[in-house]
Amino acid sequence: MLVAVLGCLIFVVSVLQIRFPGLAVMLKNTEPEIWKSLGAPSGFSFADLGNTISLYTWILSKRFLDSDNPELVEAAKRAHAKARRVQCGLILGLIMMVAGFAVALLRTFA
Repeated sequence: MLVAVLGCLIFVVSVLQIRFPGLAVMLKNTEPEIWKSLGAPSGFSFADLGNTISLYTWILSKRFLDSDNPELVEAAKRAHAKARRVQCGLILGLIMMVAGFAVALLRTFA
């Protein structure tokens, strides 16, 4: 059960790291049409009705490479490295939760 709890902790910490406020502000100032198409994300938290999640998926899909602004591309590359770490944390946390609950379930029947 400890593995499942640790997995939940990793998952929650990873979810709380889905924030890109600097990139959202830069995107708003330099590429307002893209910013609006993403739902006008604030970038501060995933709780803004999914708009930061749309920014997160935009970063992971590397759509920022279509921009002509080199400053935006550079900031988005840094955000992409963070987004990849968050993605790995989410996957690791989910795997640990499932494995922990599976082991706990097997121990109850054994």
